[in-house]
Amino acid sequence: MALSLRPTSDDIRTNAAFEEMMWALSRPGIVRTLPKGGMAVMAESLVDRECSFHVSDDPDLHQALTRSGARAVSVGEADYVFTTVDTGDKVATLSSLSSGTLAYPDEAATLIAAARFGLGQRLRLTGPGIKGDQTIAIDGIHPSFWQLRAKAIRYPLGWDLYLVDGDEIVGLPRSTKIEVL
Repeated sequence: MALSLRPTSDDIRTNAAFEEMMWALSRPGIVRTLPKGGMAVMAESLVDRECSFHVSDDPDLHQALTRSGARAVSVGEADYVFTTVDTGDKVATLSSLSSGTLAYPDEAATLIAAARFGLGQRLRLTGPGIKGDQTIAIDGIHPSFWQLRAKAIRYPLGWDLYLVDGDEIVGLPRSTKIEVL
């Protein structure tokens, strides 16, 4: 019996999504395109049975992640949080996101939030991976979110952020400084 080590179509899709996510974090503010599936393919690429997650607005995504064997937990305990942050109440729930510790900054949460690109609030980004500065426009994010993020980030502590608009993503790692214009 021959064993095939060829990647499946699922392997190819999730590997391509993971590569786009890594490029998004290494080049903050640059829009990257996922193979398909938006938050669902990101979840499929990141979350496994050793991870914990919190999904606030998408019952189908919650069910899919539960079937993966990952643990559904509160926002403050989650490795990965999938949500919208379009109201002040939703932003307030994120105040308990894990920022890691000085000994283990990698234990911080990763936030994946729905947004719309090219419209709305203008942000100036500076930091590693950005030559000079970069200005982007993001809509669908409550203005108080940027204040919450500024208070939570004390590099190397803080959480990484992916903004998702359909199949497009923007990565904003904790090392990125954000100025609201």
